[in-house]
Amino acid sequence: MKKFLVFVSMLMSLLTAMSRSADAVADVTYTGEISGVVCASCKEHVTTMLMKKLDGVVSVDVKPGDKPEGNQKLVIVAKSDKLTKEKANEALGTFAKNYEIVSLTKKG
Repeated sequence: MKKFLVFVSMLMSLLTAMSRSADAVADVTYTGEISGVVCASCKEHVTTMLMKKLDGVVSVDVKPGDKPEGNQKLVIVAKSDKLTKEKANEALGTFAKNYEIVSLTKKG
């Protein structure tokens, strides 16, 4: 009987571990462009709002664009595969009047 209980306990532990790993979503990377980011403070505003308002966002990075006077590059890593440009712009809240996410696509 003791061996049976140990077996059942081990089986339950294995099933629990398997269900947790099935719920985990791999990180999804989104790339795009954002306008209006002209300084480090702007970058901080965008990063803070997207991290705070979008569920599952792991990181946000704003990088210089191809042209100094053009849009900046935006990279968002999230635990969700349902992020859209519209949701991201909405997450900017009151800062949306200063910044606009022009494009956002799922990478890969």
